[in-house]
Amino acid sequence: MTHYLGIAICLFIVGGALFQIGPHLYMDINSLLFVLGGGVGYALITGGKGRHVTQFGTGAVYFGWLGTLVGLIAMAAGAFDNWGDLDRMGPALAVAMLTLFYGYMVKLISLAFADRS
Repeated sequence: MTHYLGIAICLFIVGGALFQIGPHLYMDINSLLFVLGGGVGYALITGGKGRHVTQFGTGAVYFGWLGTLVGLIAMAAGAFDNWGDLDRMGPALAVAMLTLFYGYMVKLISLAFADRS
């Protein structure tokens, strides 16, 4: 029961910061789907009996990093036609980092549902 309280406290702290800054800045469906899909795939590849939730969280973090790298490479390669334009690079960089944010949030939430044996 204490781990649920711990997760709630952590989510409350992150949620408070998120709403103070602006929740609209943290919403990107493509980034979320990249992380969730990667987490599911990773869990299916590596998960053993009773370990799917833990592996899902670990995979979400891995795919968060991969998504950030993909976004940074695309941005640096000029895929969004924004290289050198600071007004357009900032939002592109923010979206690139969202996968990392989502990955760690999924990992944090998965800790509450992981097997406690």
